[in-house]
Amino acid sequence: MSIDNNNDESLEESLDLRQYISLFWNWGWLIVLAGVVAGAAAFFFSKRMTPYYQSATSVLVNEAPATKTTDYSSVMMSQQLTSTYAQMMAKDPVLSEVITQLGLNMTTTELGKLITVTPVRDTQLIAVTTETTDPQLSADIANAVATVFARQIQEIQSQRFAQSKATLEGQLEELEKEIATYETQAGEALTADEKTRLDAKVTQYREIYSGVLTSYESVRLSEAQSVSSVTQVETAKPAEKPIRPKVLQNTMLAAVVGMMLAAGGIFVRESLDDTIKTPEEIGQKLRLPILGVINHQNGHVEQPITMREPKSPTSEAYRSLRTNVSYTHIDHPLKSIMVTSSEPGEGKTTTLANLAVVCAQNGKHVIAADCDLRHPRLQVNFRLNNRKGLSNLFTENTLVLDGSCQVSGVENLVVVTTGSLPPNPAELLGSQKMEKILAAMSQAADMVLVDSPPILAVTDAVVLS
Repeated sequence: MSIDNNNDESLEESLDLRQYISLFWNWGWLIVLAGVVAGAAAFFFSKRMTPYYQSATSVLVNEAPATKTTDYSSVMMSQQLTSTYAQMMAKDPVLSEVITQLGLNMTTTELGKLITVTPVRDTQLIAVTTETTDPQLSADIANAVATVFARQIQEIQSQRFAQSKATLEGQLEELEKEIATYETQAGEALTADEKTRLDAKVTQYREIYSGVLTSYESVRLSEAQSVSSVTQVETAKPAEKPIRPKVLQNTMLAAVVGMMLAAGGIFVRESLDDTIKTPEEIGQKLRLPILGVINHQNGHVEQPITMREPKSPTSEAYRSLRTNVSYTHIDHPLKSIMVTSSEPGEGKTTTLANLAVVCAQNGKHVIAADCDLRHPRLQVNFRLNNRKGLSNLFTENTLVLDGSCQVSGVENLVVVTTGSLPPNPAELLGSQKMEKILAAMSQAADMVLVDSPPILAVTDAVVLS
């Protein structure tokens, strides 16, 4: 028979999807419980968190008409102006006036943390967002920031023309006074020549007044064409629902994270767990055939179940084990079998006792030898005394098995118990005398079943093998 090692390795390394589906199905209650607990905790804490309400408004940056062109540089300047105004809206001058206007009991730093100013990309709009624990206060702050900044920008832009306008306004006022004075004098003139002279003065000052007024209007027109302004597009309104905490979202997210963490923990635990739990894992991990599967028996059974309940399903399982063992060596039938386990309490002695019974019931002459010279139990299973047994054979010059063999109560089955426990069991089991004892047992019976100590606890089983 040929074996494809590459295929075996790929099968070993491949993920058995059904195994993990079964794993998560078995642990589904824990995954769901973790999700429920995490979700409940998130709901509990979210409900007790202080709610924050968000209000938003937007302002439009009106670029000066004189600077409006359609070339690329003008577009970039417009975007830079919008970005600059967005930065200015969150500065102390604006925040200080907002605090004064609304009568807020906080510093500009504290107010700045409540406000978010963001220019809207590829537009001349600026979004102003405010979050506080009071929905009305959030709306008031957002609206106040927009109006205060619009007024401050207007004042800053107007300062460039304020001096020129003030000078011209002063000149117009002086001219108005001069015109009024000469008109009064012309009305009170006593002679025609004097009245004519005064009327000419009035006409002259009126012409000068008209020229100054034209200059004043030109300055105002230049101001209107070169001043950028900010206009509030929409008014912020109080929010009906809090922006945070988002109770439902937090609950669902915590539940999902809790379930994922539980599933991940189960997956890691399963990956790190190298114990074998099912018969299928023996074939997958050890590449060994499964000779039999026996139901777990609770408690310490002091008599083999194959003797007490020969027709039970467990007894049938031992008969199936007997058949499978016989099939492992067809051409050269087994003469001796050693039974061991990894650790104490795993059922090796119970397995050996029941296997010995079913083999004897099948017509074979069987010797069940207890070679666990540390914690023997075979005499308990068959309810025999342990005054004489295997340890006595080591002291006899002439090897005679009959003196150490005890009737088990099952036809064709005799039991060799340990006898008195020696101080050096490993040395005895590895001696040449032990080889002679096993050879004598193999000659005297069709099958010898040997019970041994757990293989991880002591070296006796390795020596005996």
